[in-house]
Amino acid sequence: MNRQFKGIVIKEKPTGEKGKLLYVLTESQGVVQVTATGARSISASYLKSVQLFAYSELSVYEKNGRMTLTEASLIESFYGIRSDLSAFAAASYMAELCFLVSVAENDGVLSLFLNALYALANSLAETKLVKAVFEYCLCFILGLAPDFSGCAACGEKGNVFSFAESELFCRDCLPQGEETFELGDAAVSALNYLNRCAKNKILSFSLTGEDKDTFCAFCEKYLLYAADIAPKTLDFYKEIENGILPQSKNDT
Repeated sequence: MNRQFKGIVIKEKPTGEKGKLLYVLTESQGVVQVTATGARSISASYLKSVQLFAYSELSVYEKNGRMTLTEASLIESFYGIRSDLSAFAAASYMAELCFLVSVAENDGVLSLFLNALYALANSLAETKLVKAVFEYCLCFILGLAPDFSGCAACGEKGNVFSFAESELFCRDCLPQGEETFELGDAAVSALNYLNRCAKNKILSFSLTGEDKDTFCAFCEKYLLYAADIAPKTLDFYKEIENGILPQSKNDT
């Protein structure tokens, strides 16, 4: 059976003499596996369409649940990511997150990833902020986003998040003996904004200094806790951010 769909390559493995096994994030099927014969050959007609982070329209032949690529047309390569090591590391981390959590019912994961890659490729925001927004919005899609409108107990302004309760509290109502994370007013406002903003406006807010650092740290910590995942590529990203490996001057 011949099929056609759009998707982005989030993982690849060599197979055969010059082929690839592609893991493709799609809009309605989650992550699918596609065998691309000859994809590692420089003469392959669809070479650019099956690279990591390539968003393409794919034509496949499916038999017994296995898909073989017959044709591919590139829509967007996000080439700018490859010129910035920090952006590449962040994109690789986000791709692994998509691989770990995406199922057919996760409507919105593909769109979120495309928006994040576009922001990274075009330097629309600082890499670590794009990463943090992606992490929190992924929680939202998974149904894990907490309510940040006020203290969960009294309704007044809250600034301390309890991981055990997955809720925000003021200091007077905070449960004792639980792991917590203190957030400034600006970080709380940003999280509230992400809970209600349009999908194409997720980077239309600003944070600076300590508020930005706190927001970014919280988004990472909460996603890993709530989704109970341990992506390996996060270590690579942190090595870049901590200066263990050289990075682009765009993120210094």
